[in-house]
Amino acid sequence: MDRVTPNAFWGTMSIAAAAIGSSFFLTISHAGEPKHSDSASEGDVSSIQVSLAKVVTDVEYNKDLLSDLKDEIKDLRVEQNRSSQEILEAIRRN
Repeated sequence: MDRVTPNAFWGTMSIAAAAIGSSFFLTISHAGEPKHSDSASEGDVSSIQVSLAKVVTDVEYNKDLLSDLKDEIKDLRVEQNRSSQEILEAIRRN
């Protein structure tokens, strides 16, 4: 096996240290910026998520209201049919 010279060792270590240091520097220096120039900031994304949760809540509430309204309309239809039958029977008797 060939012996590694001190120049090769320190050269390799310098390149590795420069690579690690530059990647660390890029990570720290751009941490607060959006990942892409067209991407939204984190504050905007959080507020959109809250708005979406509110819409989902409103939809569930409206779904419950419509279900109740459907039941009430069904009851009214039955009552109206019964009243119409009573009126028709009263007309037939006279």
